[in-house]
Order: sequence, then structure tokens, then C-alpha cells
Amino acid sequence: MQNHALRNGLIMGLLCIVLTLVFYFINPAFMVSWGSWISYAVILYFMYKTIMDIRNDSGGFITLGDAFKNSWIASIIGLSVSSLFSYVLINYIDPSLLDIIREEQVKALEKMGEWFSIPEEELQTQISAIEDTNPFSAAKFFMGLLISFIFPGSLIALIMAAIFKKNNPESYKSV
Repeated sequence: MQNHALRNGLIMGLLCIVLTLVFYFINPAFMVSWGSWISYAVILYFMYKTIMDIRNDSGGFITLGDAFKNSWIASIIGLSVSSLFSYVLINYIDPSLLDIIREEQVKALEKMGEWFSIPEEELQTQISAIEDTNPFSAAKFFMGLLISFIFPGSLIALIMAAIFKKNNPESYKSV
């Protein structure tokens, strides 16, 4: 049997890198705005593809556990590959991206402030925190990556596994 989780995870990561580069060359702000949503669609597709590839190789059946484990492994591999590229891009290739990311975060926070009537003092405190921190420092970056493996990674893998599992009825027959 092929290792679908490894293959699909690597393809997912490489495709996310290509998308990151496309957004970077068009307009770097796209990397943190709507462009990141396209990357999520790629991740979801390859998690789904992993489950279906294994299910097809297994005669049309896959257990909840196998579906969960393999789709989660694919997401971990894909997220690791693409995130490491983003880390290198932002910290070593083009450090000016950090300012663009901060600007986009401040814009998003200001919109949320308008929508949810957040008091101006609280908004300014949060904006100062954004401007004074580096979310792409090694410690914060890798901690965020580990957290993303758990949420949303494992949660999405569990939901997809529950939806696409298909138990073999032969396994329930008594001997």
C-alpha cells in the first residue's frame, strides 16, 4: 500500500508554497488576507484526498481511526512544509513582510472593533501589542505551528473522518 498521507501532505505543502509565492509576487498583503483562505481550501482538499485514496485502495472501506490518522498526518506534513517556507520567507528572504502582516492585522482588528463596538482604549492596547511583537519569531512561530496541528488540524481530520468513513460490513459477521 502506498503512503498516501506522506505523498498528499508533501503535495499539499508544495502547492501552498506555490500559492504563497503567487500571492507574494502579486501583492504581499494577499498572503494574510483572502489568500490564506485559498490555502485552507488546498489543505482541506488534500486531507479529503488522503482519506479517499486509502478508502479506494482498501476496497471502498476505511475505519474512522484510519481516516482520522491519515488525514491528520497529511495535514501535519503539509502545514509543516508550507509553514517552514513562510518562516524562511518572512524572517530571512523578505523581512519587510512582517510590517505588511502587522498592517493587515491592525486593519482586521480595526474592522472587528467597528463591528463589535470594542472600546477605543482596548483596541489601542491590542494594536500596540501587534506592533510590538514578532509573531514569526522562532518560539512563537513553532508554538503556533504545534497549536495548528491540534486546532484546527485534528478537529478537521476528525470531522472529515466521521463523514467519509465506511466500515466493511464483512467485519461485523460472526465467525
